[in-house]
This record gives sequence, C-alpha cells and structure tokens, in this order.
Amino acid sequence: MSANEQGFAYENVVIDALKFAGVAGNILEGAGASATGADADFVVDGKTYLLEVKKDADAQMGGTSVRYIDGKFEMVSDAVDPGTTDLIIAALDKKRDPIERLLAAIGGEKFPTTCDKHTWTVAKQKGLLKPINAKIKKNTNFIIDHYKKKGIDYIQIGGAGLFYLDKNPANLPIPKLEGEIDIELRAGRSGSSLNAAGQRRVSGLLRAQARLKFKGDSPITLDSATGIANLKGEQ
Repeated sequence: MSANEQGFAYENVVIDALKFAGVAGNILEGAGASATGADADFVVDGKTYLLEVKKDADAQMGGTSVRYIDGKFEMVSDAVDPGTTDLIIAALDKKRDPIERLLAAIGGEKFPTTCDKHTWTVAKQKGLLKPINAKIKKNTNFIIDHYKKKGIDYIQIGGAGLFYLDKNPANLPIPKLEGEIDIELRAGRSGSSLNAAGQRRVSGLLRAQARLKFKGDSPITLDSATGIANLKGEQ
C-alpha cells in the first residue's frame, strides 16, 4: 500500500470512529489525495470543527508551490510568512543552476511548466531533479498558517492524537501543535493528461513541502472509541 493509500485509509478510520461515536460532521469520506479542503470534521456542543488527518508524525504536512519566472522566485501562496518566504527563496536561489538545467532538458522556460510525460521521466532518470532538493528547518508556524487559510483548527496525528493549530475554539483539553518541521524543496510533477494531439503532458512544479518532526502526544485521539469518549468527557 502506498503512502497516499495509507493516509486515505487512516482518514477513513478516523471518520468511521467519529460516526460510530455520533460526533461526525458533514464529511463522511476521506479526502484522499485532494488538497482542497479538510479531511474530516467533528461536532462539539453543536458546533462543527474542521480537522486535518495525518497517519503519523512523519507524514507530509502543508505545502505550496514556488513560481520561477524571468529568473525570479515567488511564492504561490500568500499564507507563508515573510521570514519563511525569504528562507525558501534564498535556498532556491542557490539551486538556480540545476533548475535551469532541468528546464533546458524539458524544453521549459519557467516554473510551473508543462512538458511531455516521457521527457520528464527521462530528465528524472538522468538525475536532473535530485540536485534541486533542499531542506530548511523551521517551527510549526508554516503548517499552522497553511491550514488556517483553509479554516482548519485541529489536526489528528496517528500515534500522537489530537492537537489544535492556531486557536482552540472548542476549548478542548489538548496541546497546541508545536515542534520543528523540515521544509523540503524539490521539483516534481502533477498528474498527466492528454492534449488535443494525443500526447500525454504533465505539469512541472517547484514544491515547498513541510514534514513534521516532533515527539509528543495528546490526551485525546479521534481514531478510537476510547479516545472519542475522552473528547465527550465520558469515563
């Protein structure tokens, strides 16, 4: 089972537990690979709260793309704080040469870009993507800002439990998500599609993806009947 499939399966474990306990909101199936909204939601005292679900503390968290046009880098998302933006752009600026080599190999002039799927695969096989990789250490504000923009207040992490992000509007007895993250910078592609000529094309992107690195736990977890009983104040 792939990492995406494992993540989707865990989302449904959480949703099924919420439904069984009678505290599920309006989201009745996991979001899977979709990054457009919350993975789940739950109800406390008649109010619904959005929830992000991660299968473990090492799973990928929030991320964004970086534009590279006319030799300049620019964040796609405005949710990234200026300090983090400066760090990401400075790190990518050091990767300017391998970025240009990749663009030359796939016939592109900027990121995001499009190219033939086979062309991208050949570039990857030649090792042109890996030299772009970089890693930045930051605190969890990068993740919090990402999910705040989506209106998500809580995150459930497999093996650790339930945490609040920026604020705790349900006043739950849980800790705030705090710790270090790695912001991983890399070139990647999105899914492929056929153009009018019958060629399979892909979109090439520069990605900034957070990966949480912390050790901690919460007294409440939403992936089991016992954990949800704690949420409801039951013994």
